[in-house]
Amino acid sequence: MAPVVITLVSDGTRCLLARQSFFPKGMYSALAGFCDIGESLEETVRREVAEEVGLEVERLHYSASQHWPFPNSSLMIACHATVKPGQTEIRLNLRELEAAAWFRHDEVAIALRRNNPYTQQQNGAFPFCLPPKFAIAHQLIKEWVEKPIRFTLPV
Repeated sequence: MAPVVITLVSDGTRCLLARQSFFPKGMYSALAGFCDIGESLEETVRREVAEEVGLEVERLHYSASQHWPFPNSSLMIACHATVKPGQTEIRLNLRELEAAAWFRHDEVAIALRRNNPYTQQQNGAFPFCLPPKFAIAHQLIKEWVEKPIRFTLPV
């Protein structure tokens, strides 16, 4: 079983979500990456956020964990992270991600409430949607919308 960090990054008022090319159309999720041998969870969060979107993590907070059987049995370790104030310019690593963007609280709250999120709209577009409820990424995003996170662990 391989340890993987999954991290919802926030700048205090917005959260950063990203998508990979194999995601369903319109779906964005939290950042995720495998832990390297000998690397702490904190180091992995810092490295993955820097590698994927070019941001520096200031603080992090552990949230939960979940066994994930795909693709090869992983232990997902969920964290919330904040970036340094004023340092929110995304530098997207196109080898890792297809897209990444900052989303406002209201946009994310609407996406959480949407029924049939993967349904194509009449104009042919797919709505902004989030991972399914059984995924730990969904839980992270829901936590961010429903309650403020107190970040206590400096990285």
